[in-house]
Amino acid sequence: MRLFDKLRILYPALILFAIIFFSCTKEKDEPLDNGSIKITSLTTSDTSLIAWIDTANIVIVASGDDLDYEWSCNHGTLRGSGSNVKYTAGECCVGLNTITCRVFNDSSSVSRDINIRITSYFDQ
Repeated sequence: MRLFDKLRILYPALILFAIIFFSCTKEKDEPLDNGSIKITSLTTSDTSLIAWIDTANIVIVASGDDLDYEWSCNHGTLRGSGSNVKYTAGECCVGLNTITCRVFNDSSSVSRDINIRITSYFDQ
């Protein structure tokens, strides 16, 4: 079979493939609505603290409209409000502690955790 005859058989298949492939449309990402919240980062100045001595600054970066912040921890003390707080812990908090920040507005809520290890003052 000559090359021209092979191509003549192949062309309709290629055209059909191209029509099917290029006619499919990928769904576009929907833009964020006004109530959507996105947490970009949750960082701490130190991931390991000595009980009673050290303090860590914790900062959350989030985007969205009319944001409020709610901080909580399973052990230790949080001071401050908004997107930046300070965390300290006593001897009773030795171990791996979890600090949670919930970012919310009237229509949605998102939270993120960070861990900080507390070591005993007496182990120094």
